Amino acid sequence: MNTDRIIFQTEWITVKESDQGFHYLERRGKDSVAVFLLRKSSTDPQQYEVLIRQQHLCIDNSEVDGRLNLFPCPITGALNEGESPETAAMRETYEETGYRVQVIPCGSYIVSTQTNEICYLYYAYVTKKKPDPPQQDGTYLESIARNEWHSFEEMKDYEYVACQIGYFKLRTLLFQ
Repeated sequence: MNTDRIIFQTEWITVKESDQGFHYLERRGKDSVAVFLLRKSSTDPQQYEVLIRQQHLCIDNSEVDGRLNLFPCPITGALNEGESPETAAMRETYEETGYRVQVIPCGSYIVSTQTNEICYLYYAYVTKKKPDPPQQDGTYLESIARNEWHSFEEMKDYEYVACQIGYFKLRTLLFQ
């Protein structure tokens, strides 16, 4: 039985203290997904491109041309209560990109020692698929996010850990 004490709570996060006095953050839905959409490169069919979602980074409120600076990451999102990671990955992909996909698992990782969150990694092929218009969630931060295709190799240089972990896991799967 979890006896951790709630210190602070909003609709989206809870800060808790364990019986041993350790403080940690728990997101609503607790665990999350990161999805990498892949397509064959139009210039080199032996290479892949990955859909990168440019999103606001909470620790960087700087602006470029009057808009918040954006940060490259995969498609991400939290699991809803009772939702499987696979279902969340397909739902988030559709909401943020308009692609209806069947996802393929490629691992997971522990987000941080300061949270109790696991991020489940998935990928899907979308070569020659046409997306519906993205649904979005109606928030300002989602409205300023944008999707861009980048070369697969660029992903290893992005600071977001899901991109780096995803790059190495996918490189092993795709180029064995």
